[in-house]
Amino acid sequence: ESDSFGFTSKTDVKMYPFDEGEALDYIATGEPMDKAGSYGIQGIGERLVEFINGDYNNVVGFPLSHFMKELHERGLIEY
Repeated sequence: ESDSFGFTSKTDVKMYPFDEGEALDYIATGEPMDKAGSYGIQGIGERLVEFINGDYNNVVGFPLSHFMKELHERGLIEY
């Protein structure tokens, strides 16, 4: 039996339409410069997002609830 496992977690994100000026204004904040996907839903970039379908934590960076469920299903933790 392997000590490792993998899983996938999908979250759809729909952005509001925005023009070049709005994009440049957001870039000028510096926030998107260190973000995968160039926006931070947990910061100013939240204003760009119309809705998400799935796990918010997955968009931020790590699907914690899915990970905990996987650990529980494998008998590695109890909650």
